[in-house]
Amino acid sequence: MKDNKLVSIITPCYNGESFGERFFENILNQTYPNIELIFINDGSFDRTEEIAKSYISKFEKRGKKLRYIYQENAGQAAAINKGLPIFQGEYLMWTDSDDLLDLRNVEKKVCYMEKHPDVGIVMCQGKKVLETDLNRKVEEYFRVPPKGEDHFFEDLLISKNVIFTPGIYMVRRSVVLRAFPERQILESRIGQNFQMLLPIAYIAKCGYINEDLFSYVIRHDSHSNEINGMEACMKRDREHEKVVLKLIDIIQPENKEKCVDMVHSKYMRSQMDAAYLYRNKKVLIEKYKQLKMNGYAGKRDTLIYLAGRFKMVDFFYMIFKIIKKWRYHLQARIH
Repeated sequence: MKDNKLVSIITPCYNGESFGERFFENILNQTYPNIELIFINDGSFDRTEEIAKSYISKFEKRGKKLRYIYQENAGQAAAINKGLPIFQGEYLMWTDSDDLLDLRNVEKKVCYMEKHPDVGIVMCQGKKVLETDLNRKVEEYFRVPPKGEDHFFEDLLISKNVIFTPGIYMVRRSVVLRAFPERQILESRIGQNFQMLLPIAYIAKCGYINEDLFSYVIRHDSHSNEINGMEACMKRDREHEKVVLKLIDIIQPENKEKCVDMVHSKYMRSQMDAAYLYRNKKVLIEKYKQLKMNGYAGKRDTLIYLAGRFKMVDFFYMIFKIIKKWRYHLQARIH
């Protein structure tokens, strides 16, 4: 690649001592040479700052730039808002500090974007791995590219065939500035990837790289693994719903009323799913009635409702889910 345009990567981190060196080495060893890493220490009380500062000179020696910022603990969305006003790259990525990019991740994405000037955001495929064995794939991470018209924005609203993990994405600078003219996203303690992706997906065409270029690392002490129990799941859903509805108000899509309905039905459905998962028949019945009363209940909801009430239906539903997952992965390989 003759003209190596600058790529900015914004990364928040909270108490990253145990994986900090792994992360910096991962960015340092990217095959793409022109990278600006904006690393925001979100109030860590371990050795995160010491490790980060020790890599500033190492980045300089490789011709890359590491910008270190400290903030009192305020969450990942607030940390991203420290990076958005100052990033200088022609392309932007944001990734979690405990995950890993394939060493060709940045290079492959830039090559794709340069060849497809009509694309505003590109995504690759990825996988889940255990921290104890980074080479063993636990689960594949991908979106099956639509055959016809791409409804990426609507799919994000209802979490249909989408991935929210940030390391798979790259966005053009021009798109970021159109989506966030004030260079700020909506701040909350949850849903920072919703806050980034939804405004971008509404205005930009999405491109797809059919390669595994990212690893989502499952850690036993990760924030994303802390939610346990039906009540906790439902509380998280209510908080997520508020964030997404605020984003719809900010974006003002042409089909706003439809979008709001989609979000309401998604989270009602999610709460019914939690009741099914935790075998709470009383709540399951209550949530299914709410879906029906609001006109949102479909065949899938009726199936889960019956599976949660009757063991025989539940047995066949489990088989159905296995077959559906197998077909989904087969479809991805075909693409």
